[in-house]
Amino acid sequence: MRARRLLSVLTMLAAAWPGRAGADAILHKRDTGSFLPGFSGGGHLLYFLDQQDELQEDRFVTEGFMELDFEILSRDCLQLRMRFEMTAGMGQSVAKNLPFSPKEMAYAINPFVEYLSGGLMYRAGLVHACQHLIYKDNEEPWYLEEGVDIPPDIYFNRLYAGVGRQEARRERLTAAYLGAAAPERKPRLVWYAEAGGYLRSLGGLMNADSLYGGNNWVADLKLDVMIPLRLRRTYALFAASRTHVLFDTDSDAFWRERLELESFFTSRGFGSSVFLAWNALDEHPRDSREGLFELGARFFF
Repeated sequence: MRARRLLSVLTMLAAAWPGRAGADAILHKRDTGSFLPGFSGGGHLLYFLDQQDELQEDRFVTEGFMELDFEILSRDCLQLRMRFEMTAGMGQSVAKNLPFSPKEMAYAINPFVEYLSGGLMYRAGLVHACQHLIYKDNEEPWYLEEGVDIPPDIYFNRLYAGVGRQEARRERLTAAYLGAAAPERKPRLVWYAEAGGYLRSLGGLMNADSLYGGNNWVADLKLDVMIPLRLRRTYALFAASRTHVLFDTDSDAFWRERLELESFFTSRGFGSSVFLAWNALDEHPRDSREGLFELGARFFF
């Protein structure tokens, strides 16, 4: 009976999963206006390696991430999109019968406009994000210890504008590099650059109590670069550098540098990859992962 129920569930999931035609439709340009014409999404699961100290051992064990990206309105090469993100951070277990326990959650809502032209992708939008450190320790957690000025709950509102190759979206990258339908001339470099500014006030709607303790940002810059190392019909191996520089209210700069090796695979109706990352430099006062390796898998559609 259980086997039949499992088979029924798997059959329904297979029927509901978007086919290749549906995935391709998301990537195609539309000549006429339309409302809610498509969506995309993805996520990852990763495991942290080589923790540098007791704090990293307690905080960073594994992480899960999910996102959904809806096209609200679309006309020609211009799209209004809405993205929802959720990250669950798991740390050292507080129970003897579990390998890890939840230590933090983060959510983000991101409305933005995207314009495609000449192989490039232009974006402008707003990110409203919040992070919650979970009080789930047998002893006092690190962010409430005496002398530590880290609030457990924060949020920010960030305006941004960016430009880069259209292949910076993973579903477009696989369409450009993998499979029989991929073009013969492939980009030698995939890049995306973005500049952002953080709102410090919004007509009295923002709470100043959340804008300190490693969250007192004014502006930031991001640059992602991906270089193909090995291309085959069934997989594509890339090296990536992801740089993030933040500027706070004291005009100090905080650098974050993440290096990755990621292999993408061909699949039907969705994409997948495995990756190994190293947080080579991370000066973030609240969320530093410096020295950590990450081994994980991604999926996207």
